[in-house]
Amino acid sequence: MNTDNFVTIRTYHDHIVGELMISVLHNAGIRVFRFEEMHSMLPTENVEIKVHESDVDAALEIIEAQENI
Repeated sequence: MNTDNFVTIRTYHDHIVGELMISVLHNAGIRVFRFEEMHSMLPTENVEIKVHESDVDAALEIIEAQENI
Protein backbone atom coordinates (compact mmCIF):
# COMPACT_ATOMS: atom_id res chain seq x y z
CA MET A 1 0.00 0.00 0.00
CA ASN A 2 1.35 3.42 -0.94
CA THR A 3 1.36 5.46 2.25
CA ASP A 4 2.42 8.80 0.75
CA ASN A 5 -1.05 10.31 1.14
CA PHE A 6 -1.71 8.94 4.62
CA VAL A 7 -1.25 10.98 7.77
CA THR A 8 -1.15 10.09 11.45
CA ILE A 9 -4.24 11.39 13.23
CA ARG A 10 -3.80 9.75 16.63
CA THR A 11 -1.28 7.81 18.63
CA TYR A 12 -2.57 5.59 21.41
CA HIS A 13 -0.49 4.13 24.20
CA ASP A 14 -3.24 1.60 24.93
CA HIS A 15 -3.10 -1.07 22.22
CA ILE A 16 -6.72 -2.13 22.80
CA VAL A 17 -8.13 1.40 22.51
CA GLY A 18 -6.11 1.90 19.33
CA GLU A 19 -7.52 -1.28 17.80
CA LEU A 20 -11.06 -0.28 18.77
CA MET A 21 -10.67 3.12 17.10
CA ILE A 22 -9.29 1.49 13.97
CA SER A 23 -12.34 -0.80 13.86
CA VAL A 24 -14.74 2.13 14.31
CA LEU A 25 -13.08 4.04 11.47
CA HIS A 26 -12.99 0.99 9.21
CA ASN A 27 -16.68 0.30 9.86
CA ALA A 28 -17.43 3.93 8.90
CA GLY A 29 -15.82 3.30 5.51
CA ILE A 30 -12.63 5.24 6.16
CA ARG A 31 -9.36 3.97 4.71
CA VAL A 32 -7.26 3.37 7.79
CA PHE A 33 -4.24 1.42 8.87
CA ARG A 34 -2.20 0.88 11.99
CA PHE A 35 1.48 1.63 12.25
CA GLU A 36 3.55 0.03 14.97
CA GLU A 37 7.28 0.03 15.41
CA MET A 38 8.11 -3.62 15.87
CA HIS A 39 11.43 -4.14 17.63
CA SER A 40 10.47 -7.25 19.58
CA MET A 41 7.88 -9.99 19.79
CA LEU A 42 6.03 -8.11 22.53
CA PRO A 43 3.13 -5.82 21.62
CA THR A 44 4.25 -2.27 21.11
CA GLU A 45 3.17 0.47 23.46
CA ASN A 46 2.24 2.94 20.75
CA VAL A 47 -0.30 2.46 18.00
CA GLU A 48 -0.38 5.16 15.33
CA ILE A 49 -3.61 5.47 13.38
CA LYS A 50 -3.13 6.69 9.83
CA VAL A 51 -5.88 7.70 7.42
CA HIS A 52 -5.87 9.01 3.88
CA GLU A 53 -5.47 12.78 3.81
CA SER A 54 -8.92 13.17 2.25
CA ASP A 55 -10.50 11.38 5.25
CA VAL A 56 -8.77 13.30 8.07
CA ASP A 57 -11.68 15.56 9.05
CA ALA A 58 -14.25 12.75 9.05
CA ALA A 59 -11.92 10.42 10.94
CA LEU A 60 -11.17 13.01 13.62
CA GLU A 61 -14.87 13.71 14.07
CA ILE A 62 -15.58 10.00 14.56
CA ILE A 63 -12.67 9.49 16.96
CA GLU A 64 -13.54 12.54 19.04
CA ALA A 65 -17.14 11.33 19.34
CA GLN A 66 -15.91 7.90 20.50
CA GLU A 67 -13.45 9.39 22.99
CA ASN A 68 -16.23 11.43 24.59
CA ILE A 69 -18.46 8.40 25.23
